[in-house]
Amino acid sequence: MTDVPFPMTNQPGAVPGEGLGRLLNRFAELDGQIQQWRLVPGLAAFTDVLVAGPRGMHDFNGLLYDARQNVAATVTANGAVAAVPGTLNGTKPVSWAHNNKSPSNDLIVVSQEAGALYVDPTTGVHPYSGYDGGALPASVNSCAMLDGYFLFTDSSGKVWASGVNSIFVNGVDTTQNPLAYGIADMSGGLVRGTVWAEQYFAWGQRACTVYVNAATSPFPLSRTAIIPVGLLTFGAITGFEPHWGLQQFFVADDHTVRRLDGYTPTVISVNDLERLIQAVVDPTQIEMFCYVTGARPTVVVKGPTFCWEFNALTGNWNERQSPNLTTWRASKSIAFNGQWYCGDTQSTQLLRISLTEYDELGTSFTARMESGAVKNYPNRGRCLSLFVDFTTGQAPSSGNPDAVNPMVSISASVDGGATWTAPVLRRSIGPQGDYREIVRVNRLGGVFSQHGIRFRVDSSSPVYSTCRGARCNVLWLAPA
Repeated sequence: MTDVPFPMTNQPGAVPGEGLGRLLNRFAELDGQIQQWRLVPGLAAFTDVLVAGPRGMHDFNGLLYDARQNVAATVTANGAVAAVPGTLNGTKPVSWAHNNKSPSNDLIVVSQEAGALYVDPTTGVHPYSGYDGGALPASVNSCAMLDGYFLFTDSSGKVWASGVNSIFVNGVDTTQNPLAYGIADMSGGLVRGTVWAEQYFAWGQRACTVYVNAATSPFPLSRTAIIPVGLLTFGAITGFEPHWGLQQFFVADDHTVRRLDGYTPTVISVNDLERLIQAVVDPTQIEMFCYVTGARPTVVVKGPTFCWEFNALTGNWNERQSPNLTTWRASKSIAFNGQWYCGDTQSTQLLRISLTEYDELGTSFTARMESGAVKNYPNRGRCLSLFVDFTTGQAPSSGNPDAVNPMVSISASVDGGATWTAPVLRRSIGPQGDYREIVRVNRLGGVFSQHGIRFRVDSSSPVYSTCRGARCNVLWLAPA
């Protein structure tokens, strides 16, 4: 008996015969010293915002502000939706920030198409220039808040600052002081700003400039470090969001995915993902976001034709894909009212990421595991039998027939993954209470060459299932 080498991290390879295997809608982790492959969390409908195009969300004192195409809406903890008066022009991602002003905080949003906007909880969205006298450039492209200061970036490389807990530089002069800015001169033009661990990160096309609060006037920040790596695009960064609790992650200007360890931008991506990122013609279509379910902190890297997830604790990658799509329907994310939510690119809904859902809004997705090659070079071989170790007996007693009698489909490839046998070999993983079911297939794939045999295990039944690997019985033959 030979262990089947299913991968711990997604690495399908550039061409058939390369790579170590593929994980689609399943992720790998260790249970003690035992390898196991679990289903990714599903998606459940939370509420309908009634406008398409998620652009970014913000928790403003327990009320969720959700930017959509040209407008914004508020969502309460129980899902009640209300339109925000005024317009939030554009379709591109936005950034939000609020300060600690008493008795009521100021709320700011920056649209890449419309610049900085002030959001009044009662009267809605207003041009920020109506409050600051117009000195803040219309070209600002992001906002964040550090220690009560609103901080704005623009493409020229400037970081603009308000006063403490004010939209003005000070409470007497209600104009934005033209001197209240610093220049990130190594940036090559700023893409956006983020706040993490009491520091402000001004992300540029060529470098990131890090600032701390020095309480100086008129510009309150002091430069503390320069990280010589650029940010690829506005939306390609995550990890600064509340309730995440780990490092920032971003797509760098060299198309690698990196984790910011202190001021060290550590590469965490594999070549397969880097090739996908580099092939995207319009980099603004790449986005990153994060979520946490079941103590699994997950970083999402998404493009128009792909979506990969990174387990920030184990360092393992897996792919994510929605039914009938080549990428994941989720977009943007936020921790709100004790749950993680995301927008939906396929509807106007706001979705909840859920460990207890094994589908997406009632539609099953395919969870796929593809192994590396079982081989004994230069010998040929024949697979006499394959045994796959699944948890069984977890099905409901009634409801969806595919859930009541869950199945897995098994196929094989003898040419490095270029072609696969038809996945007609369906095997049960047990109705409710049938804990003794065993997944077995005999004589799969025929005689294979010195390049070995690879196995594919698919499951689409919306039922809890965990795989703990597989073993095969191989008859080894002499080289041809």
